[in-house]
Amino acid sequence: MIKIDTNNLKISISFLEEKYKDILEKSLLWINEKYKKNELWFIDLDINHNLEKINNFVSKNKDNFENVVVLWIWWSALWTRAIMTALKWKFYNELPREKRNNFPKLYILDNVDPTEITELNQILDYKKTLFIVISKSGWTLETISQFQYYKEKIEENNLDFKKHFVVIAWENSNFKNNCKEIWLETFDIPENVWGRFSVFTNVWLLPLAFIWIDIEKLLCWITNYKNDFFKTSLNENIALLTAIIQYHSYKSLWKNISVIFPYISNFLYFWQWCKQLIWESLGKNGMWVTLVDAIWVTDQHSQLQLYYDWPDDKLLVFIELEKFQNTLKISDNYDLNFNDLMSIEKYGTAESITNYGKLNYTIKLDKLTEETVGELFFLYEFQTAILWELYEINAFNQPWVEIWKNITKEKLEENFWKLNILYWKIN
Repeated sequence: MIKIDTNNLKISISFLEEKYKDILEKSLLWINEKYKKNELWFIDLDINHNLEKINNFVSKNKDNFENVVVLWIWWSALWTRAIMTALKWKFYNELPREKRNNFPKLYILDNVDPTEITELNQILDYKKTLFIVISKSGWTLETISQFQYYKEKIEENNLDFKKHFVVIAWENSNFKNNCKEIWLETFDIPENVWGRFSVFTNVWLLPLAFIWIDIEKLLCWITNYKNDFFKTSLNENIALLTAIIQYHSYKSLWKNISVIFPYISNFLYFWQWCKQLIWESLGKNGMWVTLVDAIWVTDQHSQLQLYYDWPDDKLLVFIELEKFQNTLKISDNYDLNFNDLMSIEKYGTAESITNYGKLNYTIKLDKLTEETVGELFFLYEFQTAILWELYEINAFNQPWVEIWKNITKEKLEENFWKLNILYWKIN
């Protein structure tokens, strides 16, 4: 379970409820109306009808492959890496197969950097590699380029590419249908699910199931607790509470920089996912909110000086784990262990900036499991949806992202090839 510690906020919950009573009621009414009209589809992604298909596919294939490589740019790469690191740690791929319960290694290629691709090639045995291609429509240039490249690599090694690729695409897209026609295994992305809010779709679930993560537990928290996010009380609804804290900090206190400071090394990539979710959803129409990351004890040394002495325009959000999975003593000669040291260092950082008058609060996870990690990601999605209404903007579009895509497409067509040639060559 997740708790919110507002002791260092210096603002009472009752004050926030009174000050923003009307706007809170309005935002929740809007949330309920949108939900009833099936316009907030991400809330019901716990009802996933592909779980059995995913588990059967993984069971059938996990022993055949040593490596699973996700080919995708953007949201699925960020989220898959964030969950993988949160639940399987940074060094999962370095473990011998028996310590991975005979599950494959997972690599995520989220770039078209030739150096990165070359380095990945040096560790892949194509005979033992499965590629998961993720593209909603089949027109994601970077992903289709990766698909084309590795399709040729598989065929150069005299392998049947149909056995080494699986595709995740929009359920009714031409891309998915064309892949099915050539007997590629396919999984759906619901067409009413917008990219950065589709955390709990097959885009995440299939890769994570390949590394021994219980995807049903990831989903069950939503089923058990999502109704709490519709409650009107800030004491009962942590999504509403954190949203109104963010709103108050920006609108009333002019704090337009939010610093996420996790004291959990497993959350190395969590903040990257948060950046994409928050920046692309809320960074528009004059909104100046910027997300900054700070990494556990490391950035106590590199960033705190900035937070003390520079303009008071930041809200700090700590993420703390109450119970680590392992207790590791620093020395047999002392009672102090690394768990205690991590907690004490977090306390020292939070206490010092609080004494210096800096606004902060803490998100506490009781333990690190599929349920709590799923809860945290869902919390940020729901918080962003509420802020969408509070700020009166559309969290689901990204007009400036589309502009660079169009310019890139025009330049490619002018200098290299018509993009549809690449698409139809694969299909």
